[in-house]
Amino acid sequence: MKYSISRPETTDLAISLFARPLHPELFETCESFEYRNKSYRAAIQITSCGHVIEFRRGEHFATEVLDCKQSVLPRIKRLCLYAVESNRSLSYQLEGGLNLSICFECEYLTPDIYQKLEQEYWKDAISATLSHLDEGNNCAGSSGLNFMSVDSGTNSLNVHAFHLYPEECAIVKSQSLFTFE
Repeated sequence: MKYSISRPETTDLAISLFARPLHPELFETCESFEYRNKSYRAAIQITSCGHVIEFRRGEHFATEVLDCKQSVLPRIKRLCLYAVESNRSLSYQLEGGLNLSICFECEYLTPDIYQKLEQEYWKDAISATLSHLDEGNNCAGSSGLNFMSVDSGTNSLNVHAFHLYPEECAIVKSQSLFTFE
């Protein structure tokens, strides 16, 4: 598990979806994981501001990005851009029979409930596909935990992402399902 120094507040975060790959230089990667099978390839990254999931089937792409609202990301083939503070469930049918469903939310909790959940998430992070710890300055004495669990199938990829913000007693969660016909 690697460590980062700073990251944005939850109110500065947004989810973007693209029907294209994005240049890796656009993100500071903290942890990464690649999955390949005969039908598709996926690259999953925890970044300094959130995460990137790139799904490729042949010449068709879907890329999900959790990053700062102010990040300079391309607009070409951008399907959406939503602040994470507005919970959403989205579905897209892309070229080549590629389907993408994503649900995301930012949950603000009381400090005592946050601490209980944080303990459970630490246990989950041990068995996660990727995990990363952000060493920030906060009065709670806790660090921001990021982890992603990946479930791969022959025709699908399911990714659960969790980003914990102890200074805000907040948890940003997303579930992304990539499927194809």
